[in-house]
Amino acid sequence: MGVKVGAMRCDECGREMKKTHRIYKDRRYCSTCYARVFKRRKCPGCKNVARLPKNDPKAVCSKCQNDKPCSRCMKTAYKIGKLTPYGPVCNACAPYFREPKPCEVCGTASSRLTRAPHLNIDIRVCPKCARATQATCVACRRHRYLQQSQDGRMLCKTCLEKGDIPCPKCGEVMPAGHGKQCVSCYWNGLLEKRIKIDCAAFSSPQMEAHFEAFGNWLGHKVGAHKASLTIHKYLVFFMEIEHQWREIPAYGVLLNHFGTPQLRRVLLPVSWMEESGLVEQDASAKKDHSDKRRILSTLEKVPKGSKAHSILAGYYQLMLNRQKQGKATLCSIRMALTPAAALLLIAEKIKCMPPDQGVVNMYLKKTPGQRAALSGFIRYLRCTHGADITLPKRDTKKGRKNRRKKLETEIFALIREESKDGKFQQRWLSVALAYFHGLPKKVGQKLRSDDVVQEKDGGFLVSWNGATYWIPPSVVFLTSLTE
Repeated sequence: MGVKVGAMRCDECGREMKKTHRIYKDRRYCSTCYARVFKRRKCPGCKNVARLPKNDPKAVCSKCQNDKPCSRCMKTAYKIGKLTPYGPVCNACAPYFREPKPCEVCGTASSRLTRAPHLNIDIRVCPKCARATQATCVACRRHRYLQQSQDGRMLCKTCLEKGDIPCPKCGEVMPAGHGKQCVSCYWNGLLEKRIKIDCAAFSSPQMEAHFEAFGNWLGHKVGAHKASLTIHKYLVFFMEIEHQWREIPAYGVLLNHFGTPQLRRVLLPVSWMEESGLVEQDASAKKDHSDKRRILSTLEKVPKGSKAHSILAGYYQLMLNRQKQGKATLCSIRMALTPAAALLLIAEKIKCMPPDQGVVNMYLKKTPGQRAALSGFIRYLRCTHGADITLPKRDTKKGRKNRRKKLETEIFALIREESKDGKFQQRWLSVALAYFHGLPKKVGQKLRSDDVVQEKDGGFLVSWNGATYWIPPSVVFLTSLTE
């Protein structure tokens, strides 16, 4: 059928016509030119007889033309949105072949103009103006076209007309805009569905049952919302367990296979295993494994094949022998290797191997707190590698100065805290006793309530080992320091 238009001309003969008889490749033909140009012959595609242009031997009929893939996205199953000179295009691609026209509201040129009935105006608008009244409904939290209710709230049409209704699944009251289920039922259903999907990945029925039990436990532990969003990331952990052992092994086996860092990433599955009685966590094994990992990390800091690495490896072997004799622990080995590796790296940098007295003095000047931990390595260098070095004497005066400076920093941090909680007094007494009277900080933590008497001015009288110590109030001390 022809398309009614205003006064226009035929693109073939140039005569005016009231109705276009045929449009072919963006050219309009009147009825006379159509009969002259389009002749009946077999379509090269479907072999059916159709009127095709005589000057285009490759032309196909309308049916074959419409059966082609979308010229832009090459989609095959689609509804035709527009016939272009390049072929048909789908509805999604059709706007790219339209001429942009100004929006009748904001004037912005757009090829996606549409009529928006909800605006109650018969004009063509751009997508932005069409969605101008869309926002989040304050009741159901859905992004929809909103209307103002009598109480001033902006609600979607469903919530405005129906209000609150019982959930069809659980019976709890919910906004009508939620539809067939409330938020709680949605997340519970989603969690159940995702657990079933993940369970299909297991070949062992026992591991499938374990993962299903963990998923249900996780829903009660963190809530169905968070559980449904995070359940997938734990699947790899359970699948690795199934691949290795076909059953959940003891905690020590898990620790040796995964390591402490990876087990920290799956704290919730490990907690579920503990609560279910499947594993029993061993704190000492966990600490030993962590020390082993840190020892290996320390050894890797020194380049392999270098003389520094051979010296450190020999010292490490010496410490392992001491461990077998019961004279050292993994923790003490780790604490001994840390300063040894740091000292060797400095010596390697300045090309002084084995380290001499100058390297030792340089290191201890920068990190005086490692003096005791370095003593064993100094002895090893002197006895095994013939190094002419000694451990410098402790500078007690400088040590007291550094300790006092550190205590001053802690005092300032304490008295400038905005919140003075119940533990503030104990922390203040611990630091103040160390700063004013030279007592260990742990003394303040061991004080009983009857050992401390607070004076009217806010000061404290502390009794310890038969002696009495006076501690000023924190506010007075801050004022004296600032003055």
